[in-house]
Amino acid sequence: MLLKRTPLGVFKIKGLRQAYGDYSYLHMSQKHDKTSCAAASRGKTVVDFTGRLINGSLRYRASDELQSTFSTPPPQNSRKRNKDSDECSTTWASRLKQLPCYLQLPPISLPARLDAVAIDYLREHSLSPPKAIEDRSKILTNYLWSRPLMSEEKVIRKSSKIEDSGDLDSWDEDEGLMFALKNFTSQREAQISRELDLKSWKSLSYSGHTCELYLVSRLAPNFATVCRVLYEIRKRCPSFIPKSLFDFGSGLGTVTWATNTVWPVGCVRHHYLVEPSLHMTRISEFMFQKQGSVQPSEFVFPGVYHRRFMPSTKNQYNLVVCANSLLEIPCKSSRSRVISSLWEKTTDFLVFIEQGTKSGFQAILEARDFLRTNGGPDVHIFSPCPHLQTCGKKDSNCNIVVRYYNFGLTRFKSEPSSELISYLVVSKGDWRRHQVPVVKPEPDQLPRIVTHKLFKHDQPIHDICMPSGAVERVLFPKQQTDAGLYYYMKQAHSGDIVPAEVVATNESDHMIECVNEEDKENKPSSQSC
Repeated sequence: MLLKRTPLGVFKIKGLRQAYGDYSYLHMSQKHDKTSCAAASRGKTVVDFTGRLINGSLRYRASDELQSTFSTPPPQNSRKRNKDSDECSTTWASRLKQLPCYLQLPPISLPARLDAVAIDYLREHSLSPPKAIEDRSKILTNYLWSRPLMSEEKVIRKSSKIEDSGDLDSWDEDEGLMFALKNFTSQREAQISRELDLKSWKSLSYSGHTCELYLVSRLAPNFATVCRVLYEIRKRCPSFIPKSLFDFGSGLGTVTWATNTVWPVGCVRHHYLVEPSLHMTRISEFMFQKQGSVQPSEFVFPGVYHRRFMPSTKNQYNLVVCANSLLEIPCKSSRSRVISSLWEKTTDFLVFIEQGTKSGFQAILEARDFLRTNGGPDVHIFSPCPHLQTCGKKDSNCNIVVRYYNFGLTRFKSEPSSELISYLVVSKGDWRRHQVPVVKPEPDQLPRIVTHKLFKHDQPIHDICMPSGAVERVLFPKQQTDAGLYYYMKQAHSGDIVPAEVVATNESDHMIECVNEEDKENKPSSQSC
């Protein structure tokens, strides 16, 4: 039986409209924004961008590319076209996928080779039945989704509790915290760290059985999320072809598989993988091996090198990826050193990916703030932020949905699952140098959709991150909005770019007055939502 799960906090796309359709959006923001409610209860002034609604037809003007793409109407009988006709290529749905601003992908499946070799590994090395592995993998999944972002204060607090209780054995399963203790000069914490003497930064002990559970629960979502982020780089920068890859916290090697899926196999000639867990490295090497090869060390991809620790050399790489690893690092100072080292090794793109939880987003935000402050003049945020200002959603959450097919111990496919991720792609230098043609590059900063799609009377509503750093909640009325822009915004999701120019006028001129249902009789309005 295939493993099926829906993590807490992950809303299915189909259920968003039903979940929020019964509330006015002013009510929705007050009811579901826990951060704002908590701040309000403490007596603080809350500036909630979701409490304002802006008319998108007046605020945005469709770009020339969008207008030319949807300049001609779709065929009237597109649903009844012949198979041999070319009408399929002229439908608006097919035109939408060609736009570089539209970044959605269908549900992603594992490559056939990777799916087969992962099943072979479990059959050869696992001592547990398939059903038991799948059931236990759910426990690991829940743990990974509930991990907090550790800081020095939390490490000291936890170490004090353990020292007072005298239970030093409980540290055996939390090696990352022990590494953090070595960074403090306090004699109290230093004594505990010397007694345990752990040398790895891992916050979870990846033993052989734990790695098997990780393989079942995280192989498919990790591969799909990396594919989604790298796909955006390839679509918007078609001339960029990485020759070298540096993967920090490589785990099962899904970044290498995703890179060689997004770009043709053979483009990347050098893969440098850093993973401190020997058990995880063995699984990764097993899946990289060519099936039926005479030489066991021969891999399906060229130039694959595994290392346990960060190299001291100053070699640089075209593509540097840190996926699902920041939460494993125990304290902010250690994360800052890792981020600084990864930035020094980058020549083109640096990618951070974490699960779309509150802790994952805070880790991404921490990396963004560090590079924005200490990265120098070469820091250019490629995605998802259209600016270098303070994040407009720092007090809430910013994530996207990636759909994928679960990995199971059978070959049958189930309904696609959804994974929430927060990510950051930083370019060293202007990323527009990788565009084709370079003579007319894409604008450096375009608005970005940063919320999951909502509707009001069949009219799309999006929270849009502006180049100025502000976040606006925008409604696009069907009768007033340009047909191409309305169709695009109705099909777009979180993470897509808005191919429109912002009208440089007073924001208050575009405000739509939202009226509560119970106040309609007592408070007339000139414009309604």
